[in-house]
Amino acid sequence: MTDRNIKYKVVTRIQCFGDDNILTNAQYQYPLSGSTVNNACKMRFNLKGNLGDLNLSQNARMVVETCCIPSLTNAAGKYALLRLTTPTNDRYWDSKKGANGNPIILSMGLNSTANTLNILYNASEFFYNLNIPHNIFSNGILDMELEIPSQTSSAIEFISGTPLSTFYINFVIIDADTELTHDTTLAPPIDFKTYNSNFPIKFIY
Repeated sequence: MTDRNIKYKVVTRIQCFGDDNILTNAQYQYPLSGSTVNNACKMRFNLKGNLGDLNLSQNARMVVETCCIPSLTNAAGKYALLRLTTPTNDRYWDSKKGANGNPIILSMGLNSTANTLNILYNASEFFYNLNIPHNIFSNGILDMELEIPSQTSSAIEFISGTPLSTFYINFVIIDADTELTHDTTLAPPIDFKTYNSNFPIKFIY
């Protein structure tokens, strides 16, 4: 009887709402390279002591399932980039920030009408995802950076009046790494000699 069983890790969902962003001071909105006005902001979500004990494999991925970014004043009609500033395992480079930037988790065109809600629905785990380290949540926070890089002439207000209160993003953590385990509760052993009564499988040792 074999002791090589398969264990599948648990899928985890994380839902972040814009009005729960804890970086609410003006210092967290700033200009991007090539701009003299505020066209980016940093957001931080406090996990409040949760998920710190989540033990992931090196194959774990964070996938965007859905996201809503409002067309803020002076951002309407532009495009938005959302970067994950929490460490990831992916290597990346872009022509604006080189290797010192943060990986883009999604991009979205914004409606030209101010305050319109722009919603992304991702139906595939192959898109909008990043490889994340096993201890990504050990520091108890999740950081993101929202950019409107094409707006270089008029400042965007991300903080005053809670304009990002309608921002929303849902992540799914997928870690389908197969592992060897001897725990028969997690994965009962398989007797390959009698696995199929019509076509028995026998091993010669």
